[in-house]
Amino acid sequence: MGLVSTLKGEEILRRKSGQSQSAQTNAVPVADQQALQVAFIELVGERYGYWLARRMTQQDMAEKTKEQSKAVRELGKTERTKIEEYIEKPTDAVKTAILNARKSLKTARETLKTARKPFMEKISPLAKAVRYCDSVAIPDSLKELGHPVSPRFSLSDWAKEATKPKKKE
Repeated sequence: MGLVSTLKGEEILRRKSGQSQSAQTNAVPVADQQALQVAFIELVGERYGYWLARRMTQQDMAEKTKEQSKAVRELGKTERTKIEEYIEKPTDAVKTAILNARKSLKTARETLKTARKPFMEKISPLAKAVRYCDSVAIPDSLKELGHPVSPRFSLSDWAKEATKPKKKE
């Protein structure tokens, strides 16, 4: 409903701005336009599928590397507190603690990176596919359908309504 009303609104705007309707909608024969629309629907569905797979893989990675991530965070926090302590009162003991924390942090980061590697090998191509769809495939498909995309700096009514914060009752 929202997309259709937005498209109708743009058609009205085109008419007001002097663009002819036939130049926009009859650029492609109707049979070809229907085939392009079906292909576009499949493209958007494929893009969304890549996005979902990436998100699920990221969640799985977060669950399975929870302990390593926690260790990296805690060691980073320890390092920061020791540095603050060293700034306030420099001593050799604190300096040694900072150096040890850095070594431990480096080891923990390598462990986390190793644990994340199989997940990242799955996530990276999915992220590239989503980026390609967003920057090349979808805009090109819209141009073929006779609907070139231009930047929009204000939200349409349906987008405002859909993104409006929900009131807690």
